[in-house]
Amino acid sequence: MNGPDADFIIIGSGPAGVSAAFPLIAAGRRVLMLDGGDDAGSQGESRSVRVLGSNLESLRKDDGSSPKLQTPAARGILEPFRRQSGITGDGFIPIGSLARGGLSNIWGAQISYLDAEDIAAWPIDVASLQTSYERVANRIGISSNADFTTGAHGEPVLPLGATAADVLHRHQAAKPADGSFRLFPAVNAILSEERPGRAACDLRGDCLYGCPSGAIYNSRQDLLLLRKSPHFRLLDNMQAMSLTRSSGWTVGTADGSSFSAPRIILAAGVLGTAALLADLLPLGEQGLRLLNSPTLAVPLLCPTRLLRSPTPTHSLAQLGLSLRYGSGASDYVTGAIYEVGTLPAQSFVNRMPLGRKAGRAAFELIGGSLLVATIYYPGDQSHSYIRRDETAGKGLTVRGGFAEGFGPRAEALKKMLRREWKRLGLIQLPGASLAEPGIDAHFAGTLPMGAAGPFGTSSDGEMNLHPGLYVVDGSILPDLSSKYVTMTIMANADRIAHRLAETEAPSAL
Repeated sequence: MNGPDADFIIIGSGPAGVSAAFPLIAAGRRVLMLDGGDDAGSQGESRSVRVLGSNLESLRKDDGSSPKLQTPAARGILEPFRRQSGITGDGFIPIGSLARGGLSNIWGAQISYLDAEDIAAWPIDVASLQTSYERVANRIGISSNADFTTGAHGEPVLPLGATAADVLHRHQAAKPADGSFRLFPAVNAILSEERPGRAACDLRGDCLYGCPSGAIYNSRQDLLLLRKSPHFRLLDNMQAMSLTRSSGWTVGTADGSSFSAPRIILAAGVLGTAALLADLLPLGEQGLRLLNSPTLAVPLLCPTRLLRSPTPTHSLAQLGLSLRYGSGASDYVTGAIYEVGTLPAQSFVNRMPLGRKAGRAAFELIGGSLLVATIYYPGDQSHSYIRRDETAGKGLTVRGGFAEGFGPRAEALKKMLRREWKRLGLIQLPGASLAEPGIDAHFAGTLPMGAAGPFGTSSDGEMNLHPGLYVVDGSILPDLSSKYVTMTIMANADRIAHRLAETEAPSAL
């Protein structure tokens, strides 16, 4: 009789999956990773193809989504998921990835850390999470922005764009008396000094087009290290479709193959994991509660930078911000400020009431003085559920919405923000808009750690109903603060994998 294929099967090659793999192989556990994608990518394409697309995708009519989701690289990641996942949206944009590296191919790369207050309701302490934060940060490489070349402690930094620097200086000169609004240089998972196999950021502004230098962290990079271990095996084009349990667990894939292990680790992303578990959970009429971050985009003009050219920098977040709007622990928003001059011009030209040629000329004239702020609310301001789509067999539908009373809270926050923009010498331009739920791709809470009942998981991510089935992606975060969540997902996956390496014995060969 054949034995199991591995001690652990990890489904998904994104940031959560690789973060779980490292501690397990270091402990000598046999790990099989099933990936819905493969190693084919855009690394060998010319810059014109990466920017415009092989079929001129960048020139398509603007669909109103974030500029980063309209690049050829993003379309190539998101559209196959929409076609093949069986997940549709009703007032919700379902975002996910079947590609090698998951959504780290197109993520914003901004780094945030949760504190003790943020996880007060979680079944873990912040000390265990902090240890994992440090391990992940050392592995992926992070840099701060600054308007000088070296940080206060001698660490390397990346140059802050001139418009962002101007705004930051104004904030530092006249901070709000109550301290409710904070503005600071953003921290991103991007290299300011080269590492083996990865170059430092070259400031060409190619961040949204696949970063050919490898400066922005992508979990594809970690797979190169993992594959050097004799304990790790990666299989391409193996989209997991089913999970069945007998003496252990068996994963069935789209091509008809099957693989077995005593323990399965799901790292397919919140929506991908929900699709895999649809037949194992009593979804019923209500379905799975899904937390996501309502998102506000605000265009801003910096008059002191009018008619000035943008300075060389990256096109990731320049500044981070936070604003408290209530007395509750989660009553704050966070966000980022981007320099428009470093973002894809076409996304903005397409939105101007001008012809393409005139629009590009206008953009080049004022682009260096434009900023975009993205603001994220906490997940408790969302009201979204994953339900079975009765008209599509095994398909799922995500119905999106906002929490009761969110509208007045959102309007009140806009007024608070206008006060801060005015203090910073910025003019809020027409066009501030609340994005359709899902566009943020900050998802959590479907299978919360520490919760009782059929949808709950243990503090180690093991499902209450299904021993041996573990989840390490955002599904198990019990709540969702407004902070950027990817770093926490990676740290939590690292924490869980260390626990499993200590407590779960390897299977007999």
